[in-house]
Amino acid sequence: MIVDIQFNQGHYTWPELRDAARAAEDAGFSTLWISDHLAGEVMAARSMPECFTLLGALAEATSTIGLGVLVANVGTRHPGVLANSAATVQNISGGRLILGLGAGASPKSPFASELHAIGMPIPKTMAERHARLEHTLDVLDEMWDANRDEKFATFPMPCVRPKIVLGVNSIALAKVAGRRTEGVNVRASHPHRREILEAARPSNSREYLVSVWDFLDEGRSLTPLDDDLRGAGVNRLIGLVRGRIDPRRVASLGK
Repeated sequence: MIVDIQFNQGHYTWPELRDAARAAEDAGFSTLWISDHLAGEVMAARSMPECFTLLGALAEATSTIGLGVLVANVGTRHPGVLANSAATVQNISGGRLILGLGAGASPKSPFASELHAIGMPIPKTMAERHARLEHTLDVLDEMWDANRDEKFATFPMPCVRPKIVLGVNSIALAKVAGRRTEGVNVRASHPHRREILEAARPSNSREYLVSVWDFLDEGRSLTPLDDDLRGAGVNRLIGLVRGRIDPRRVASLGK
């Protein structure tokens, strides 16, 4: 079973996060994930460094650990800007990026407050938000295609196309993940996780990343997989550290 760690970057200065990332690499975690938010408030932090800028810096600060965003909200960037940002991180890291994408929260969700603050429009319906996510996938396919249109000739091309994982909370989006991406992620305690993971099962036998996340705090380890999750083909656990962690304590979280 692959075990990853996720930091809430809003709680760290850059030197602290760099040291924590190196500690996670030394501890043997497979991938280090960070979140994508504009304001620290939604993650109970004082601020929130931008994710792709930070991933580029983490790529230079580390050498072997995978790097990922869980998840990039497709509603905060034009799909072309997202494609360029991800390709740049992929090239700096030498192919270590996993690109987590999400459809974005509803306008009434607490997570929408940061977008309301800057006047960013949010589609009212889930169907509209899912359609926007699929459009983003279309643009990534177009811009990263080996035989792409000449108009994209000088746009960044990733050295290796990043695996795309969808963070999902619904059956509808799970089906999109199984049909169009390389992986799915859902909270381990989601009341409908079994149905969601079943809906996300790809129709062919391609390699597929099936991950669940749970909170990972100092003094406790990740919840072991139960038979239900094992039967659903889960192959990766992601532990989210909500607050600050001394880099010297990072290794203990994976035990």
